[in-house]
Amino acid sequence: MNRTKLVKMDRTKIDLTRGNVLWQVIWLSWPVVVAMAMQTGYNLVDMFWVGRLGPSAVAAVSLCGFLFFLVLAVGQTLGSGTIALVARFYGEKNYSRAEYILLQSLLLTVVFSITLALGIGILARPILIMLGGSPEVISQGTTYLRIVAVGFFFQIFSYVINYAMRGTGDMKTPMRIMLVATIINIILDPLLIFGPGFFPAWGVAGAAAATAISMAVSCFYAAAVLLRGRSFITLKIPRILRPDSGYMRLILAIGLPVGISYTIMSFSNMALFRIVATYGTPAIGAQGIGFRIVQMATLPVVAIAAATTTLVGQNLGARDQNRARDSAFKALLVSSIVMVFFSLFFFGMAYPLISIFTPHTQIRTLGRQFLRIISFSQLFAGATITLGGVFRGAGDTKPPMLVGLGKLGLLVLLANLFSRYLFGSVEGVWWAMNICTGLETTVLFWWFHNGKWQEKEITSFLPVQE
Repeated sequence: MNRTKLVKMDRTKIDLTRGNVLWQVIWLSWPVVVAMAMQTGYNLVDMFWVGRLGPSAVAAVSLCGFLFFLVLAVGQTLGSGTIALVARFYGEKNYSRAEYILLQSLLLTVVFSITLALGIGILARPILIMLGGSPEVISQGTTYLRIVAVGFFFQIFSYVINYAMRGTGDMKTPMRIMLVATIINIILDPLLIFGPGFFPAWGVAGAAAATAISMAVSCFYAAAVLLRGRSFITLKIPRILRPDSGYMRLILAIGLPVGISYTIMSFSNMALFRIVATYGTPAIGAQGIGFRIVQMATLPVVAIAAATTTLVGQNLGARDQNRARDSAFKALLVSSIVMVFFSLFFFGMAYPLISIFTPHTQIRTLGRQFLRIISFSQLFAGATITLGGVFRGAGDTKPPMLVGLGKLGLLVLLANLFSRYLFGSVEGVWWAMNICTGLETTVLFWWFHNGKWQEKEITSFLPVQE
């Protein structure tokens, strides 16, 4: 048995169907952690500089944040279908089909990205009015959204390209692409917002322009990498571009449940905040800060899930179901260790962690309660995220979507019942979150354990494309 850590095939490829699985999970995960940390920093930098423009500017950008979930859902739809198929073909050592999938994904992305960018640009003002902004917030938010919509066009392309690269096992190139976007945004934000020297002082519009420019540059950089063959996959453009409806339908069939899952998460958060809002502003603040802390802690597990998607997809492509299953179990082991650490950390350091973000005593007290309660479900949350990566790698993306839909309904029901009758306080909402997360993990693990995901055929009926 080959026990080497990472098997080199040639100068531009690695073989993830051989070697030490546990080491490969860790090796593939760390660049994704770095990339996601940069993405978080990217967003924090925006808010840091916009915060110096006043409350209405912050409210305008925050209100527009809801649209980012829509972009994320579209990006995940196209990206998840792409990574599942590229990984499967890569495991088969059928690199021409992997490249063909990338080409068809990008053609599909043209339609989605243009539609989304134009739709948001045209409907920006009605959307913000619907979300309940004040006249000043709507005015600034409309300007911000219309400019950022141009960036959304490029961002979705970056999603697809990055996911295709990850499907081949190349995690470092997407990390570099994210680094380029982050650096450009950090440099341009203060220049275009405040206008030192010869730069224009555009305010909120400057923040939007910096974001759009950074998205565009990173997209062009990613495209250049593909065209020049500097990743494990190369974009080969034929003389005549022909959309292939069979491949496009398959990309959407795999990716759409993932996009719906992200939309469900968005609605879950909105529903919870509406319930929490009935307990006052401090409760909203405590949950808002607590969510951000927990999301930062899940970055390593999300990265492990991304690595798992690649490993499972390639090994199923190589017809090695045992190794695919072993990859899943090793990933669950690593994610469990990570989340046990964060559970203990949240429970023991809850008050100091919340205090970093607010001086308000009541928010600190409620925030401590939030983190300590949520600490009990972190192990389950990590397992759920990792299992999602397994199902994506197998191209069997419906189970997480269906379980997520059930969780949403149960969560709203239990959050209301617990907070009103069982606990009589906002703590009931947080205990309901724990219970629903545990149930979600249990059902997903049962689905995983029955093994049908290993047998899902997603490529055999497609015609060979050279």
